[in-house]
Amino acid sequence: MNTSCFIIKKSTLLETLKEISKVLGKSPQWRKSTVLEITITNGKLTLVIPGTIYILDCETKNTVKATIGLLYFLDIIKSQKETSIECKFTENTLTIKSLSIEVETTFFETDKILRSIKMPINYSDWHLLRLEKEGFTEEEIKFNKLSYQVYGAKITLKSNIRKTIDLLKIYGVNKKDIEEIINKKLKL
Repeated sequence: MNTSCFIIKKSTLLETLKEISKVLGKSPQWRKSTVLEITITNGKLTLVIPGTIYILDCETKNTVKATIGLLYFLDIIKSQKETSIECKFTENTLTIKSLSIEVETTFFETDKILRSIKMPINYSDWHLLRLEKEGFTEEEIKFNKLSYQVYGAKITLKSNIRKTIDLLKIYGVNKKDIEEIINKKLKL
């Protein structure tokens, strides 16, 4: 069975998670469910949400990438009593002491293919539509829990194209014209 873990001072992890959550600010409620990407590599713990990335030195074993709700993880860490936190990852499970939580995990033999999706905190449909063009696979998008948002961005784009055609058809503009402009501007 694949396993990976990190051990870090609770105060260091808690301070970092609080800093990361400040990035959300007074965001809309759906942003409060922001997914935290946790990556363990050789002696490093990388924590990523759209708009920020933190890399912490800590004791590690093996490599893994996992995702969990940021605020949920913050609450779990706050509730821990020890001064040192050990987070152990197995197939789709994160264990902290006797608490086991279902998370999405991906294990790697090496850390050479671990890629994080870097997007601004105020990302838009444009950023979501560019993910596939930038070479992110469907699995990577799904792993980062962005599939639904990418799907929504595609639907919105199709709707906006229809609306634009309806408005501009009296000037001889057709769907092909609009799609060419969008592909050129968005580099899709």
